[in-house]
Amino acid sequence: MVNKKVNLAKIIISAFFAVLVLGAYVYRLWRGEPWDSSYLYFGAICACFLFSLIFIGRSTKKVLITCALAVNVAADYFLVFAPSEENKLVGICVFLGVQFVYAIYTLTILKTNFARAILIGTRIALSLSVFLILPRYLTLTTIQTLSVIYIANSFVTLITLAIKMKKEWLTFLGFLLFFICDIFVGLSNGGAEILGITGKFAEILANYDLGFYYYIPGLFLIALSSVWEKKKE
Repeated sequence: MVNKKVNLAKIIISAFFAVLVLGAYVYRLWRGEPWDSSYLYFGAICACFLFSLIFIGRSTKKVLITCALAVNVAADYFLVFAPSEENKLVGICVFLGVQFVYAIYTLTILKTNFARAILIGTRIALSLSVFLILPRYLTLTTIQTLSVIYIANSFVTLITLAIKMKKEWLTFLGFLLFFICDIFVGLSNGGAEILGITGKFAEILANYDLGFYYYIPGLFLIALSSVWEKKKE
């Protein structure tokens, strides 16, 4: 009886946050850019964190995802409310912290030390390649360099979650949307120019916040995967 009551409460709270977060998302899409869009956007991000925090428990998955969402909130604060060049650098550095938490998470879902060693080696190799090899072919600013490191590690996380799809399917779906958002944000902030993207697609990137279409639903699914994680420990 107790478990049924707990599950019912979890269902009710999950439905409440789904309405709260996705309602703000839909409102933003239908109304375009309302005067309070920044607060609406940031509020939805904070709600995803709060949703995960309520059910944090002692599970490693719950703790790590809640920590990642908390760092996410900190990073977005700099980018949403004070998007200066200096704060953009701070924001991307904090977002690297988000990827660091997810890097730890991917280590916990692997079963062997050999697999973990391969994962760590891949992340280090990709990060060093951005610093040592990529500058030979492209001229990148500090923010762009850090952004490439971020997206490379994000891709590794996505692939690791895909490999563990059977148990991590909800986290994977959320992170996939999160990753697509990062791609669009990167393209909109200099990536399109670096890659030589022009024409209609470049105009769409310049005029529409494509990342937003994926960001909020992605964060909510990640939080949801934490909330409904089965007890294993």
